[in-house]
Amino acid sequence: LHKIKERRDKKAAINTSRTRAEKAKEQAKYTEVNKQVKRNIRTDKREYVEDLATTAEKAAREGNKTIV
Repeated sequence: LHKIKERRDKKAAINTSRTRAEKAKEQAKYTEVNKQVKRNIRTDKREYVEDLATTAEKAAREGNKTIV
């Protein structure tokens, strides 16, 4: 959540920039933070899906059909 707020702040800085050079500098900062946020989202999603798969496999092994 911290990185998402940081990304939002960087986006606001781009929109309030006055000169093209300042806007380009802020855009570069935003791009870097945006990559980190997207990478973290992918990682979290991957972990979530793996956890679901593990739970389903465990339930299937135990024969618990309510979880699957």
